[in-house]
Amino acid sequence: MLDIVVFPQKERRVSASSGPTTMDSLPFDAPLKKGLLNVPGPSPASAAVLQELLRKDYEEHHCFWTDSSLLAAHDLGSPESLLRAIFDNEVGMQQPLRKPGTTTMAEALTVSNWTARLGKAEAYPDYLAFFSSEISVLGVPGTVQRYVFAPSANGHGALMLVRVVSGLMHPFIQLGYGIEFGQDFMVAQGLAQAAVTAPGGVPAFDMPAGMPTFENSNMPSPSLLELLQEVYESPLLVPVMPYDPDALMIKRLRDWMSDPKRGAEIRRIYSKWTINLEDGDKEIESKVAECILHATLLFASTGKQRRKPRIDFFLMHYLTGAIFLPSVLKVLDTTLAKAQLLQSYVRVSVLILMLRGRPRINISLVMSYPVFPQPPRVAPTASTSAFGKPDEADGSNPWFAVIKNALHHPEPHVAKAARTLYYAAQCYGHTSAGAFTGTFDASGAETHTGSAGLDGTVFIRAAGVMSKALGWVIAGEEGLDWDRSGLGWEEAWASSD
Repeated sequence: MLDIVVFPQKERRVSASSGPTTMDSLPFDAPLKKGLLNVPGPSPASAAVLQELLRKDYEEHHCFWTDSSLLAAHDLGSPESLLRAIFDNEVGMQQPLRKPGTTTMAEALTVSNWTARLGKAEAYPDYLAFFSSEISVLGVPGTVQRYVFAPSANGHGALMLVRVVSGLMHPFIQLGYGIEFGQDFMVAQGLAQAAVTAPGGVPAFDMPAGMPTFENSNMPSPSLLELLQEVYESPLLVPVMPYDPDALMIKRLRDWMSDPKRGAEIRRIYSKWTINLEDGDKEIESKVAECILHATLLFASTGKQRRKPRIDFFLMHYLTGAIFLPSVLKVLDTTLAKAQLLQSYVRVSVLILMLRGRPRINISLVMSYPVFPQPPRVAPTASTSAFGKPDEADGSNPWFAVIKNALHHPEPHVAKAARTLYYAAQCYGHTSAGAFTGTFDASGAETHTGSAGLDGTVFIRAAGVMSKALGWVIAGEEGLDWDRSGLGWEEAWASSD
């Protein structure tokens, strides 16, 4: 999204060869690891089909417009026939992939010149070959640490961490899929996609280092919900006017960046979100829980009372990306790198919130949505001999219908969002009202109106309102799309619904 000058940096090679790179460096037959959900349904046949389609995507498609919903569907229990249908439905929008070294830039990428083509979409296959080769030598943890978190991968305009979480999180999501399911070639795809993605998240990062700066503190940190309230109260972060319903995100970003005080304000606020590096995994797990709740609220609670539910397309990506935080964090060697990733994820999600007009979360609204969402029914279908109340909303597990609807929805992000919400419900669904981090501020007051009533049912409520807003396709409703109007601007709500 931004034009950043990149200066090639010479680096000393430690272990990997500096010879030619190819896309054949990594195996495609590595067994699929179980996903975070691992919903029963996949078979050996469907797993084989999945790997066949993933390899086809790697070999034939450019990263831009490539969609990674196949693995989300697999983890939700998709059969072979549905995987093929998803792939066939999406293949028409893909860009073909040229072979590496077939452009006018004939010089191969090496460890000495790998930053030379950052931000250039046409260099994707060259970066794909380069990172495939690096992973074959350094492994996934070593490659990610060297090319995402090392100072040399971020200074002098390289900005690889910024790039990983830019582009609506797509590089991070692809990287996360590869790590979660043990497919190294998909990790190479994620890194290559990051390399050719413009660093649109740069206003939220500290320059020139290109990394978020924060303090290692053993003092209590303000919660993300407290800091979000500070964002809402900041006079520097009011929505940019006038409202333009047709503005592309690149224009919204440029308009927002026209005043550098805005980016500085985000950096100032979120530098307060300290992480105790000495507490290790316990501290990191707590921060991940905050991120997932934060993403859920931005996703499902930015509508308005007594209005038709709307869910923002851009904020949705920070929910679909949140599920990969646990997997990616596990391959990072240092607590510092883990803290930098969490800071980066949060800062960019708030930057996107600004570009959507700073819509306010409404916790009372999301908690008013049904806790037993169900698709519409024409007539009861259960036998009179069935035990319980299977035809009544509160008589069965609502997740079964939500997942089935998500798998068959024509909009591929629905399955990815449902997977994250299902995972969140597994991890945090039993949280009682008032027990989430950030429910109350230091004085004991609610951080947001209604936050005292926030409990673990928020995830199924969010999944249900998504199903309603996007359409219960399994019950005959048309599949609808996400909202792109910019829900933070009052003018976006002018149309009646």
